[in-house]
Amino acid sequence: MNNKTVFFFLFLFTVNKISIAQSRPQKDAQVWENIYIEKNITKRLIARLNEEGRITNNMINPSFIYADMGFNYKLNKRIHLALAYVLTEKQQPNKPWSTRHQAYFSLTFRKKFNDFMFDDRNMFQWQVQDIYSSPTGRYAQYYIRNKFSIKYEKYFKLQPYIAEETYYFLNEPYVYWQYKFNRVRYFAGIYYNVSLINQWEIYYLFENNFNQTKFNSNNDVANPQNNYVIGIGYSHTF
Repeated sequence: MNNKTVFFFLFLFTVNKISIAQSRPQKDAQVWENIYIEKNITKRLIARLNEEGRITNNMINPSFIYADMGFNYKLNKRIHLALAYVLTEKQQPNKPWSTRHQAYFSLTFRKKFNDFMFDDRNMFQWQVQDIYSSPTGRYAQYYIRNKFSIKYEKYFKLQPYIAEETYYFLNEPYVYWQYKFNRVRYFAGIYYNVSLINQWEIYYLFENNFNQTKFNSNNDVANPQNNYVIGIGYSHTF
């Protein structure tokens, strides 16, 4: 077992300990859907559009949608780059919809070992919420996100996978620079390849939010929320 594997499992153990320490987290069942459209410009450069919608509040309230538009670039077989802009609409509790503008850059390292593909994606994300329509619209939020996944690729049609993603929060409006982990996601899913250009995905996701200060409708501090998600996705490549 190499040093990176040991670090990965120690990190998961630490995050679990932190999340267990949270008091009575709120829980919500959700459904997420994704549609991925890709266009090969060259052998290395890909233009893409990703749409996602979410139904929250125990699967009864459509409250989140975004459009992710950007480019992927294959530096070589092992290193992939991505640059994108994201427009997000999110419904706030007892408030109108909130508009968020995001941009991100990611660097992904890939390594195949026998029938397993290992991906380690590292992303820097910038976000501004409600520009010119709220006091916080002048301030940006910054995240560093890491997603580590393992996919079993022995068979073409069905390819199961597991993944883990962590959010490292750098700052928030009106608060001096903060450095802390505040969200972790665990995935288990399967890809179904209809053909070389069409693919379906179904997955289960557990999302744990921690180290966060949230407020309810009475402006009282509310506990972080844990989300239990069923997801389905479809992708097509031109």
